[in-house]
Amino acid sequence: MSTALMAPRKKRNTKGAAIAQAILEQYQPQTKEDMQEAIKDIFGPMFEAMLQGEMDSHLGYEANDHGHKDTDNRRNGYISKNVKTAYV
Repeated sequence: MSTALMAPRKKRNTKGAAIAQAILEQYQPQTKEDMQEAIKDIFGPMFEAMLQGEMDSHLGYEANDHGHKDTDNRRNGYISKNVKTAYV
């Protein structure tokens, strides 16, 4: 078979492996629950930022923007929310 027809091999993500190693060294999880807590600590702020960005995009203005808004949609504050993932 000709190698010209084969797709190029993907490079491995060495950044991801280094980050995973740093997480394991920092948290040193011993149980599944320890690992879940580490994941919450790491990904929680990232998910919060993504949800905040989604809200900014949906409403058309950023949080604490006191200027004129071209929408009747408003931010009404925060309530506690739980996001279900495969990790919890």
